[in-house]
Amino acid sequence: MSKHLSREQLEKYNGRALQPGELIAVDGHLAGCEDCRRDLAEVASPSESMLSAIQHASSEHLTYEQMDAWVDDELDQSERELIAAHTSLCTPCTRQLKAYEGYAPVMSAPIVPPAQPARSISDQIRAWFRIPQVAMGAAAAAVALILGPILLLNAPNKNDSLNLAQLDQLPSSVQAAARAVVTAKSLERPDALAGLAPNPDSNLSYPVSEVVEERQPILRWNSFGSSYDVAIFDSEHREVAQALGLADNHWLVPMQLTRGEVYTWEVRAAGQSKSALFRVLDSTDETKLAEVRNSKVGSLALGAVAQQLGLLTLAQTEFQELQKQQPRSKEAEKLLNNVNSLRGR
Repeated sequence: MSKHLSREQLEKYNGRALQPGELIAVDGHLAGCEDCRRDLAEVASPSESMLSAIQHASSEHLTYEQMDAWVDDELDQSERELIAAHTSLCTPCTRQLKAYEGYAPVMSAPIVPPAQPARSISDQIRAWFRIPQVAMGAAAAAVALILGPILLLNAPNKNDSLNLAQLDQLPSSVQAAARAVVTAKSLERPDALAGLAPNPDSNLSYPVSEVVEERQPILRWNSFGSSYDVAIFDSEHREVAQALGLADNHWLVPMQLTRGEVYTWEVRAAGQSKSALFRVLDSTDETKLAEVRNSKVGSLALGAVAQQLGLLTLAQTEFQELQKQQPRSKEAEKLLNNVNSLRGR
C-alpha cells in the first residue's frame, strides 16, 4: 500500500490550493520523504524548481499585520496553526514575534498628558462653558441625545443585508440550489448528505457527516489519549487502511479513495472508540465546484454551493469569512449555525 503523496495532492500543494490542516500534514510528509520531493519538482513549472520554491518559501516572513493579529488574538484556529508552523521553522520570525509580543502593549498604551495646576470643579466648569465652540457643542449634544435613538432605529443598516447579487454570477447548474440555501425559512438537509446522519461527537473534527473534496483526506480529531489507532472502512465495512500507535491527532489516508463512495473512519485510544461517516465528492459535483471557483464568486455564493453539495467544512469556512465581513448580519450568523446543525453540533 502506497505511503506517498498522490499527484493530485502535489499539484494542489504546488498551486497553493490545500486547506490549512492538509497543508501542514503535506509539509510534514515532504520534509521526510525524498521521493515525494522529487515528484513535487516534476510537478512544478520549469521556471520554479524545487530548490527555488524552498528558497521562495523561506523568504516569506511574517508581516506586521499577521503579528498584530497574533498579539490581539484575532486569528482563527487554522491561521494560528499556520503561523505556529512557520515560526517553528523560521528562527528570525520566532525572535521577531517574541519581541513584538513584548513591545506591542507598550506602543498601544495611551499617552498620559502632563499634570495641570489643580483648579476647583466650579472654576473648571465655568471656564469650559465660556468657550463658544463648547457651548454650541453642548447644545448639539442635547439634540443628539433626543433624536439620536429615533434616527438610529429608522436608519437602514447596509451591513445587515447579504449581497444576493453574488448568486446571479453562479453557473446555471448550481444557481437555483444555492439560492434555496440562502433564502430558506427553515433548515433543509441537502440530498448530498443522504445516509450521513448527524454526529454530535465533538472529539471528531474532520470529516464528520459530510462530503469531502479530496480523495486522500486528512482525518482529524481532538486529543483524548496519548496514542491512537486509526482505521478506515468502505461501505461494506471492509478495512481499506489503518495506522497504529499514532502520537499525532491527525492522519493522512495513504491511498486514493473512490469518488462517490461512503466511508467510515474510526479512532481508538484509552479504551474508547469513536467513528464518523463521510462521502467522497463524485465526479459530476467535482466539475460543478470547479466551475463555481472559476466564477470568482464571493463567500456567500461559494458557501451556499458547498452546503448544497454536502461540503460542510468548506461551507463553514466561507460563512465564517462572510460573518467577519458582516459581523452584524443575522442572516450570516444563521447560515453558519445551519452548517453546524447539519453536523449535529
